[in-house]
Amino acid sequence: MYDLLLSTHNLLRWLFLVTLIAVIFKSIAGIQKKSPYSPSDKKIGGILVALAHTQLLIGLILLLISPTIAELMKDMASTMHDKVNRAKLVEHPITMILAVVLIQVARIRVKKAYADEDKHKRSLILNGIALLLVIYMIPWHTPLFRF
Repeated sequence: MYDLLLSTHNLLRWLFLVTLIAVIFKSIAGIQKKSPYSPSDKKIGGILVALAHTQLLIGLILLLISPTIAELMKDMASTMHDKVNRAKLVEHPITMILAVVLIQVARIRVKKAYADEDKHKRSLILNGIALLLVIYMIPWHTPLFRF
């Protein structure tokens, strides 16, 4: 089960990233063209939130069942002194949780905004920060397909 979840998490990150980038580009286009916040903007924002929460849930399950994480937790002092292990155990999960919170807050703030320009701006700023966090903390060395 662990390998299946890990492979799903690795593959789903690409769909998540593409969707996050698409939301950001749609926000930029909406600001530049002064276009209304359309149903397609709302739909892709909802898809992004669903993907973000799915990624987070799978990631948290992996954190609980990972043999690597279990091994790292046996000696927290040395784990925290090793930057690679600290990133696996602490920095990656916390940063990704923060990114998902920002994506969720973006969705809420967009819904509460009245002006279309404000909706696009809020989406761009909050999702843009989330994208920066995600790009920074993705373990890029992980292969695209891991079975």
